[in-house]
Amino acid sequence: MAITKYEIYDYWKDKAITHTFALRRWAECREEDEAVPVVEFSDSICCWACGMPSLSLEKGELAGGDDRKKDWNNDKSLQKAHIRAKSLGGLDTADNLFLLCPLCHAESPDTREKENFFAWVYYKRTQENYMITMQRELERACRMKNMDMSAVLEYLAETDSDKLMDLRGRVIKNCTVHGAAVAWSSKAMALLSEIRKDLLSEIRKDLCKIRKDQA
Repeated sequence: MAITKYEIYDYWKDKAITHTFALRRWAECREEDEAVPVVEFSDSICCWACGMPSLSLEKGELAGGDDRKKDWNNDKSLQKAHIRAKSLGGLDTADNLFLLCPLCHAESPDTREKENFFAWVYYKRTQENYMITMQRELERACRMKNMDMSAVLEYLAETDSDKLMDLRGRVIKNCTVHGAAVAWSSKAMALLSEIRKDLLSEIRKDLCKIRKDQA
């Protein structure tokens, strides 16, 4: 029987990667280790490299507790990636499997040495996580679409969590896979399109209010 995502999570939930790419228990790490936990938040299903939340789980579906097993096993977004490549003798066991989004899975190194894989994960988590990557891609998309990046960031900063979840859902509906995954450019362009619609809607509301006040 194939190993489940929950079994993989259960193995890695208390592990961390140090700045020297060693694997330790998170509780045993010291400040000088500059360690990053593999599972940063116990109730969050996300890529263990870039931190991108699973696209298959919407708000309110994570119940925690006993239902966490069901949540992990029902996830359809994250993929089981081999740390030591299967073609190089890697096994389908929890200690050799890592849960990654499709983009990170495609990018991850096919290696015999586990240290190489952990070095890549550490770099992704600290230098190229999804928030950093999304900001970079948004800046590129803003230049392409002649939009003001500062206005986009101001909009996101002032948007509450419920509206952000709605925005995320609209972006997902307007993207599709390119090859094996949704490209960052697709996400960034779709996000800007939805933000522009919201900004234009707010402008129209303000204009209507001004006209009513002047009438």
